Amino acid sequence: MSTGTNTVEVTVRRAALVGWVADRSVGTKNLIGVALMALVAIGVGILSITSMAQLNDRLGQLKSRHLESVEQLVVIRQGVSENYRGQSLFSWAAYDPSLAPRADKAITDGDAMIDEAVARYRTRLAGSTTRESALNDFAKAWTDYSNLRDVVVFQKTAPAGVTVPTDPVARNTLWQNLEAQMNTSLAKLQQQEIVESDAMAAEAAGDYATARDWTIGSLLVGLGLALLLALAIARRMHQQLRSVSDTLRGVADGDLTLRADVYARDELGAMAAAMNRANESVGRTVQTLAAAAGTLGASTGRLTSVTTRIADSAKAAASRANVVAGDAGTVSHNVQTVAAGSEEMGASIREIAQNANNAAQVASEAVGVAESTNRTVSKLGDSSAEIGNVVKVITSIAEQTNLLALNATIEAARAGAAGKGFAVVASEVKDLAQETARATEDISRRVEAIQSDTANAVGAIGEISRIIARINDYQLTIASAVEEQTATTSEMSRSVSDAAHGAANIAGNIAGVADAADTTTATLSEVDATVAELNGLASDLQRAVGRFRI
Repeated sequence: MSTGTNTVEVTVRRAALVGWVADRSVGTKNLIGVALMALVAIGVGILSITSMAQLNDRLGQLKSRHLESVEQLVVIRQGVSENYRGQSLFSWAAYDPSLAPRADKAITDGDAMIDEAVARYRTRLAGSTTRESALNDFAKAWTDYSNLRDVVVFQKTAPAGVTVPTDPVARNTLWQNLEAQMNTSLAKLQQQEIVESDAMAAEAAGDYATARDWTIGSLLVGLGLALLLALAIARRMHQQLRSVSDTLRGVADGDLTLRADVYARDELGAMAAAMNRANESVGRTVQTLAAAAGTLGASTGRLTSVTTRIADSAKAAASRANVVAGDAGTVSHNVQTVAAGSEEMGASIREIAQNANNAAQVASEAVGVAESTNRTVSKLGDSSAEIGNVVKVITSIAEQTNLLALNATIEAARAGAAGKGFAVVASEVKDLAQETARATEDISRRVEAIQSDTANAVGAIGEISRIIARINDYQLTIASAVEEQTATTSEMSRSVSDAAHGAANIAGNIAGVADAADTTTATLSEVDATVAELNGLASDLQRAVGRFRI
């Protein structure tokens, strides 16, 4: 059973046990019925098994006490018959000596069979005094008969204490009496076996009848209890369902005051409790709807009055807006004329500004070219200085070469004839070094003249750059003044244009206001129709709520 059903409040009185069973879930109730049937089946099964075990014990006793006993009686009769056959063979052995061994064997086997069967039968008496007495009678008669047989037939000496009549008639009478006693004892044993077997069979039949009656009774009682439990559960479920059905029928008829009786805390009881809560919730909702319907009716009445006043105001606003729209159109036309004149003056000033800007741009380009030329000439001076440095290096090298040639000449003179060739080369190297020194001196003079001319050119170009820069500054001043005038004129033109645009917008907006007022008037007509529909809906809602009893 779910946790939610534990909170269900039972609304009817009931007994403790009935309440406990009723509070179980529907599945648990079904399991209780099934469990009861299972217990009945288990009980009947145990009873049947016990009864069958008792019957099996009876059959075992019948077999061990009587069936096997009867088998031993049959063996005894077979032993007696074998004994008779041995005696007959012994009689024929007088004519056929070969039959003597067979006669001895038959007598020996017959005696052994009888003795063994009597001993086994005695172990199965099971306290039966009648059978014990009959068995003792047979054993005594058999002992006397075997002694008489040994003396009369086999001509043996009688055992000590045994007296055998010498008269043939008396012996024959005794012989017959002993055979009669053995047959009588065996017949009595057989009859007693039948009597005791019948008694045991009757007991087994009684046990069977008792077990059958108990089994049938247990089945009937168990089925009756299960049926009663099922009927009780079904009756309780039917009561719960009928209560819920009656409540639902009342709800369908508009009666929300009915409440279902809760008979148990099972699923059906939880359903009934939930339906009661639903009725209460629906009742509160219907009450809220009734109040809302009344409020809606009153509100729609007030809304009708308000829309009427709004419609009148919208018509007056539309009339005034049409007059204002005409005046705004005239203002817009005048402002547009002024805007056109401002636009033409702005175009002329922009052309002057463009020419001034072009002149300033040309002067700026001239300054740039002069600066570029100045940098180029400066680089020429730098290059001349670098050439002078290179010439100095060459002069230094020529001097060192001349010095080396002089040293080589001295060393060649010291070497004598071996250094003559080397002295000639050293002399030529010295001449070349001196000529290089003279050439570098000439280059140095020429480079110094170039550097002097370059410095003069740099000064002249710098003066030109300063003059062009002053011209550029004057052009920039003129362009700036024209630009400011252009900006002022553009701002005036833009302001006039904005004013013209604003006047046009005002005229358009006033026309839009007039259109909106007309639209508002039309919309209010639709609102009046909608309010009328709301009034109808409120009336319908009040009628629908009115059919419920809360």
